[in-house]
Amino acid sequence: MDVEILEDIGLTNAEIKVYLALLELGNSTAGPILERSGLQNSVVHMTLHKLLDKGFITYVKEGKWNKYQATNPK
Repeated sequence: MDVEILEDIGLTNAEIKVYLALLELGNSTAGPILERSGLQNSVVHMTLHKLLDKGFITYVKEGKWNKYQATNPK
């Protein structure tokens, strides 16, 4: 995925890292996203909420965990 396109549509550096991590991981809880993105826990959780609000990701509640997934980048 071309990072420049994501920058052009207004995503922050953290949002880009989390979104790209989710594209690579598929369905994921926050833990693997933390590892893949290299961001701090609080930054990842705040960014997940921002991406949810913007419609770039979705989630499904599985037990007490949220499983996040990136929406189709097209």
